[in-house]
Amino acid sequence: MTDRNGEPAVTLTVHQDEELAVSAAKSGVHGFLSVRVGGVDPAAHGGPPASEVIVIDCSGSMATPSSKIASAREAGIAAVQALRDGTRFAVVAGTHQARMVYPFDGRLEIADHDSKAQAADQIRYLYPNGGTAIGAWLRLTRRLMADGERMREGPAGHRHALLLTDGWNEHHAELLAPELDACRGLFVCDARGIGDGWNARELEEIANRLHGTARAVLRDAELRAEFEEMVRASMTRSLSGVVIRVTPMPGVTIRFLKQVYPVEHDLTDGGRPATGGTVEYPTVAWRDGEERAYHVCLDADPTGRPRLEDLQLAFAEVALATAPAAASEPEAITVRWLPGDAQPTRRSAVSEHFGLWGDYGRVVADAFDAYEAGDLPTAQARLGTAVRIAHRLADADKLRLLAEVVEIGDAATGRVTLRGSFDQRLLGQLLMTRSHTTLVPGDLIEGPPGEPRHCSQPDCDALSAPHAEFCVDCGHPLPAPTAGREPE
Repeated sequence: MTDRNGEPAVTLTVHQDEELAVSAAKSGVHGFLSVRVGGVDPAAHGGPPASEVIVIDCSGSMATPSSKIASAREAGIAAVQALRDGTRFAVVAGTHQARMVYPFDGRLEIADHDSKAQAADQIRYLYPNGGTAIGAWLRLTRRLMADGERMREGPAGHRHALLLTDGWNEHHAELLAPELDACRGLFVCDARGIGDGWNARELEEIANRLHGTARAVLRDAELRAEFEEMVRASMTRSLSGVVIRVTPMPGVTIRFLKQVYPVEHDLTDGGRPATGGTVEYPTVAWRDGEERAYHVCLDADPTGRPRLEDLQLAFAEVALATAPAAASEPEAITVRWLPGDAQPTRRSAVSEHFGLWGDYGRVVADAFDAYEAGDLPTAQARLGTAVRIAHRLADADKLRLLAEVVEIGDAATGRVTLRGSFDQRLLGQLLMTRSHTTLVPGDLIEGPPGEPRHCSQPDCDALSAPHAEFCVDCGHPLPAPTAGREPE
């Protein structure tokens, strides 16, 4: 997919529930933007070379068992060898401080046969010693990335960090939050936990704030393949400077914009005001043929507005810094206000899918917190709801992981029993991968209308979509569907 000049091009499709009862206006008007980029030539459109910083935990706990540090050395070498020649890179050892492993002069080196061999030689001598200060590791990574940008001209290439830890941020803990603020937008960070001492909430926060992924490597021997996969995926992201533009009409405001596929990331705070009321949301670098989905929510007041008429609330478009002429055509985000509590005659399967996916993430987080607090009945109940939602989403991978934590009696109704013995790292894995969805909008079809769901809270009168598991307004769990039938 390229434009007529051979430049990369994008397509944008808007999916939404266009009909909304005026009584439900406070839940917002929602649209889902499906964006696909094609025709990307890494050599021609990658801009400057990519930047890669490999951060390896070398704290004292990596010595026990010895397979952890041995696997980390092997994986680090494999990651360096997977770098594309011309990539600017560095290797950092993380303890209670951050230390350059390669190169030695506090800068990024250019990857070629000799530099990669030299880096591999240094990685072989990594040894466990000291504590864990992830904030300090990110600070050095940020300085390396920022110095690399100052050395070149033109648009930035893809900047990526790979961070491995077997622990949590116990030293200089006060550094982590400000460093995440400082690093946001400068580079993408994929975080991985090895062993059993990492903190799932902490790794998830790093990945969410820095638009990466977080996972556990449950077997040390699998670390090499995980590193290679992350670096190779990073090397394919050669198109930067892609922004989502949303222009609301007068009287309409943007509540949020989130990426919801393939991984959920909130882009709201990164929005930049532009001319004409437009807000631009930068995105991380893309690979050829990649598709992503974004969820935009608009606030609009139906007071005094026509009923049963199509009204444009905003329009969305996608722009490319490297090929402005190849930007997508603007697509309208509309609403048709229905009188009172009147219900839509049609709903979007895309809206249902991502609504359920958001519910899945919430119940998994509840289950994790309940288990950590020792509240096993609540953890089991929430995991049962997660199983029911995963079943409705037809997500075999999630069901497979859930089945290692609970015995599934009936996936359709969420009847489960918490296993008496299981690898407790799996709960962290569930938490960290809860925002990884499996279907893009193009895979979904429209479904029939269903009945709205009423919140049971006495001080809340909000109406939620037929598929919702939680109230759109107060977030309280909605009553379970009637037994013996599938939810509408």
